[in-house]
Amino acid sequence: MESIEELKAYYNWGMEDEENLRKMRDFGKKYSAEFVHELHNYLATFKDVEKYIPNERVLKRHGEKLKNWFEILFSGEYDAKYIKFLYRIGEVHVKIGLPPHYMTATMNFIRRFILEKLTHELGCSKTRDKIMSSVEKLLDLNLDVMLSSYREEELKLYLALGKYQRILIEGIRRISYGFDIFIVLALLISGLFLISWIVYEMYMIINGEMLLEKGVLSLMGAVLILYAVSELLDGEIKRLRGGLLSLKMFVSVALAAVIRKVLILSLSPEKITEILAISGLLLSLAVVYWAIHKVEAKSS
Repeated sequence: MESIEELKAYYNWGMEDEENLRKMRDFGKKYSAEFVHELHNYLATFKDVEKYIPNERVLKRHGEKLKNWFEILFSGEYDAKYIKFLYRIGEVHVKIGLPPHYMTATMNFIRRFILEKLTHELGCSKTRDKIMSSVEKLLDLNLDVMLSSYREEELKLYLALGKYQRILIEGIRRISYGFDIFIVLALLISGLFLISWIVYEMYMIINGEMLLEKGVLSLMGAVLILYAVSELLDGEIKRLRGGLLSLKMFVSVALAAVIRKVLILSLSPEKITEILAISGLLLSLAVVYWAIHKVEAKSS
């Protein structure tokens, strides 16, 4: 872990920042109670906050810790002891399994809270901007030290593995990445084949080799499948960038294929039994798609 001098140098911390923060000594005590109340209201909007704050007793203890941190934030004592204090906070978050994005999102809320209170006291003035600039550096330093607990924990776990275990993990990671690239290429080639098929069907319709009614319905189905494959490809690319892959995209491909089949069979009234069976399958897929959409919307 870097020393306080190194950390201050990273954030271009100077004597002006020290002076600006000294002007804030009474700020922490003045707004600490309101800060805890507002932050708890904000945290209540997180989907799994009950996992980390399960009851009133934990909520009260957490509020006391927050109040203490907020008051110390403006104490003006930013030395090695302060860094150790922040690092211990990070360690606690690591032990309870708190995801790092909770901390970054919370820090964003804290910035907005402080800015709002500074604006209330100083208005939109140059003094407010100078003080807020120093507060921004202090909050960034806080977040940096707290998150370093996560980085060091990951490093400890990695170093605890043997040489061959690390090689195995790296090998699996590279193979997994190769699989992801293959999936993207496969989806891309599938899309190109679909485009070729659509062009071919257009050609057959224009030359009269396929009935117009059947051709149009077949084209509509092929375009629908192409759209679903395009969504799946876009979702896979987002996943490679760190996003989540939605299960409903897979269902949408199946829906598109079944809808295409229904469209084509609708031209053959004698296949009423097959049409009814596929319609039942289509209804089932629609219900599954709706259920996945509801679950994903609720968790987002």
